[in-house]
Amino acid sequence: MKDLVLAFDIGATWLRAALADREGHILLRRIERTARQAEALEAQLARLARELAAEARSMGGRIMAVGVGCIGPLDLREGVIVRPPNLPVERVEVRRALASALPGVPIRVLNDCTAACYGEWLLGAGRGLSNVVFVAMGTGIGGGAVVDGHLLLGWRGNAVEIGHLVVDARGRLKCGCGGRGHWEAYCSGAGMPRFLAYWAAEHGISDRELEDAFGRPPGQLTAKEILAAARRGHPLALEFMEEVAMLNAAGLASVINAFSPELLAIGGSVALENYELIVGRALEKLAEFAYNPVPPVRPAAFGRDAVLMGAIALALRAT
Repeated sequence: MKDLVLAFDIGATWLRAALADREGHILLRRIERTARQAEALEAQLARLARELAAEARSMGGRIMAVGVGCIGPLDLREGVIVRPPNLPVERVEVRRALASALPGVPIRVLNDCTAACYGEWLLGAGRGLSNVVFVAMGTGIGGGAVVDGHLLLGWRGNAVEIGHLVVDARGRLKCGCGGRGHWEAYCSGAGMPRFLAYWAAEHGISDRELEDAFGRPPGQLTAKEILAAARRGHPLALEFMEEVAMLNAAGLASVINAFSPELLAIGGSVALENYELIVGRALEKLAEFAYNPVPPVRPAAFGRDAVLMGAIALALRAT
C-alpha cells in the first residue's frame, strides 16, 4: 500500500486540499469556496478529508498524516482558529473536524504563512539554509521565519505576524485588526484602495481625477485596478505606488533587521503578479531602512501553492 499524505490550505476565501506522495508530489487537488460559518467549515473539512481518503484508497494508498496551514489567529495546542479578522466566525475546531473523519491519523496545524515558510525551507528555495523568511503580500500581509534551523511558532502559534508591524508612526490608517499604522493597512490588496483614498485627500486630488486615472469611482476601486494603472504608466498611479514602495521597503527592512535571514522569499498574489511594482521598487529603497545585510530576495518557489506545499511538508515530517 502506498503511503500518502493529505494537506489543507484554509484561507478566508478559498479552501484548498491535496493528496501527495512521500516525495511531496501532488497527486490530486481540490479547491472550494471557504464556508462562512464555523459549523459549516468544520463539516466541509471533514467531508473533504473523507473524500480524499477514499481517493487515496482507490489509488492503492492510505493517508499517513495530515498537514494544515490556516488563517489565524490560532490556538496551536488545540488546533483551533480563533476570531480571524477576515472570516466571520468565533472558533473553528480544525483538528477535531479532521480527526472525526480520519480517526487515529496524526494531524499537524500551523499558521498559513508559517506553513508556507516551512515548505519553502524544506522543499523550495530555502533548502539547505538555516535562516529563511517568507513574506506573503496578498489580500493581507503575513510571514514565517526559520532562525538557526528552527521554525518560529510563538505563543499559541502566532509568531511572525509581520503584517502588523508599524510602518506609519502617525497611525493614519486603522488596520482590520483594530491597530493603527500597520503595514497591512497600507500595502496589502485589501488595504491599498483605502490608502489611496487617504493619500489622494491628503494631496488634494479629487474623486474625478481618481476616476480618470483608475477607471472607476474611488469607493469601487480594487488593488488590481490600481496596479493595472501603474503598469500602464499613469503618472498618478505611479506617484501613489512610490508611497507604497516606501512603506514596503520599511516593512521588509524591519523583517530583515529582526530575523537576519540568508534568504527572503516573497509570496502572495499581489507581489507575485506585480513583482517589479511591489518588490522591485521596494528593494531600490531598502538600503535606506536596513541595518542588517540585505539577503537575496526571490519569488517563492511554489507560488499560489506555497501554503499547500508547507502543509505537505508538515504532514511528511509527521510520518
